Order: sequence, then C-alpha cells, then structure tokens
Amino acid sequence: MTVARTLLGLLETQPAHGYTLKHRYDLHFARLKPLPFGQVYASLARFERDGLAVVTGTQP
Repeated sequence: MTVARTLLGLLETQPAHGYTLKHRYDLHFARLKPLPFGQVYASLARFERDGLAVVTGTQP
C-alpha cells in the first residue's frame, strides 16, 4: 500500500489537518515507513487537485 493510499484511508475515517494526519500516520506506521511533514502536505495538495479531498476550512 502506498503512503498516499494510507493517508486517504486515514482521512476517510476522520477529517484532519496535515499536522494531525501526520501524527495519526505515525501512531500506526512510523516504524515501517517514516513520513516527513512535507510529504503529507504535498499529498494533501494532490488530493485536492485530483478531487480526492476537499478543503473544509483553514486556520490562520
């Protein structure tokens, strides 16, 4: 399973900001495949671009 699919799966269970999503990923998968924050945010941008995720709000 790819990191992107894993992140999508985590988003499917509960919406999250990148920071929270990274920590949820780390709880389950960090030992198997470390994930830098930059990859999380790049993945979120691709999900939005490809219509796989929708931004519902932003924080200042």
